[in-house]
Amino acid sequence: MGSKQRTQRRSPADARAAREARAARRQRREARRRTRPQGRGRVGWAGLRRSRRQRLGIAAIALAAIAAIWIFTDWQLAIGLTALVLVALPAVVVLTMGRRY
Repeated sequence: MGSKQRTQRRSPADARAAREARAARRQRREARRRTRPQGRGRVGWAGLRRSRRQRLGIAAIALAAIAAIWIFTDWQLAIGLTALVLVALPAVVVLTMGRRY
């Protein structure tokens, strides 16, 4: 038996109570949506919630480290160390500057 048939068999009082219950659920859902705090969403790799100066500093340090690696080591070691810098950079940023969200 489908939902429509069940609804047709209800008494008017039951139907009114069901409508009121649905309306109350809808109001609670809307109230919860309005009061939910915003923020803590994903903001990307370097974090767009950091200041421009912090983002530029992160990029400059990463580029300087990669440049130094490629200047002072042979290319096989440079590839590995570059990968290590790129993997470790987010952890270093969080440890030194803290989490920002």
